[in-house]
Amino acid sequence: MDPASFVLQASIAVAVVGILTILTALALAACLKRDNDVDSLFWYGFSGLSAVIFAIIGAAATIPGSGGLVTAGALVCVGVAAGWLWRGEHERKIKLAGEALRRERETLKGRHERVLQQWVSYELDPAAAIDFPAMTDLSRTDTSRLIRSMRTAALLRERFDAGDAGSAEYSTALTGLEDALAAAEVSAGVSRDGVGPTRSAHGARMLD
Repeated sequence: MDPASFVLQASIAVAVVGILTILTALALAACLKRDNDVDSLFWYGFSGLSAVIFAIIGAAATIPGSGGLVTAGALVCVGVAAGWLWRGEHERKIKLAGEALRRERETLKGRHERVLQQWVSYELDPAAAIDFPAMTDLSRTDTSRLIRSMRTAALLRERFDAGDAGSAEYSTALTGLEDALAAAEVSAGVSRDGVGPTRSAHGARMLD
């Protein structure tokens, strides 16, 4: 075989190996985007690797002396594809972690805002202020505890936004705040009907 024919045929063999590697890498990338799709990941990887090996064997058998060249080309293609897959998966995990953190932040802040709005209604709503004066009476133990819990949660929210406090610590503070509000409402005779605060029978007896 003359050198020109050898180079042409070996180049075609390397191109075939490269195309097989690219197709395999694309299939594997699609599988990685689907979490827990281990079976497809294995079979695509196995099929792609087998196709590349058979292409190398076929080239070595039909193009004398090309086995080393085609194998070297295959190793380069596989290395590039592996690097591309690793980078894509790394960036995907970073993105997913960022989205999960954003959703967690929104959930925690939503909990905090609901408690604050619930408590503020006792100050800004004249009817609620008249019906439940104990909710703003700092001399009462439960109300005082509620205010302390509010301050703790507000401080941890600032630290959480600044990255100095973890979500677990902030969530624990919010749970304490929610419990403190519930205890203060029970003590003040509040009964919630799903729409807003109403006076319970216990609260009515206290008012009488």
